[in-house]
Amino acid sequence: MTRTLTELSSDEREIVVATVHKEAEASGWSQLSNSRKSALYSAWESQFNLSHATLKDGIMKGFDAAQGIPKKAEAEIQEEVTRIFRLAGINAIEQAQMWTGKERADLLVGYSAKFPTHVIEIERADSWSEGLRQALWYQAAIFKAERRHVLPVLILFGNTSAERFEQIVATCDHNHVTLSSHRLEIDGQLENDYSLGALLNGPPAE
Repeated sequence: MTRTLTELSSDEREIVVATVHKEAEASGWSQLSNSRKSALYSAWESQFNLSHATLKDGIMKGFDAAQGIPKKAEAEIQEEVTRIFRLAGINAIEQAQMWTGKERADLLVGYSAKFPTHVIEIERADSWSEGLRQALWYQAAIFKAERRHVLPVLILFGNTSAERFEQIVATCDHNHVTLSSHRLEIDGQLENDYSLGALLNGPPAE
């Protein structure tokens, strides 16, 4: 059974955070491929018996901030996505706390705060696999805590290639995750078929 940060003593938490940050810095974290980052995450999960979500949201986001890696873009995208949902009359809860500790889903939407229907992870396209994993983890965490099914949604922004986007679509379809985009460019062109507008309003009329 994996642990969360709240289950660690303050001394152990400091040691774990310092160790992970030191190893990430030594590895040249910001330049690593997704597969190499996943390998490091797996090693830390085993070494410290922590969930992937705890490491990503509870520890490594702090590392990114300390390294000066900008989070402004993701924060702006999240604000825009939240505003779009609310303007469509959909209840949206930002940074919804999970029942397992300090992990927070980017967005929960649904009929009300007490009746969520979708859990949404907003992620840069170059780290789409992490976002997919998070969305599925949150879906499972909500079901475990409340015996409530919510649907996972992955919203991508940034840039990617047409070939990679086909891979992303196929992987999301295979995992029954709804894929959407907001300000996502594919080979330099704005993606529209999976846009948030298409998700909320349906595809444009032929």
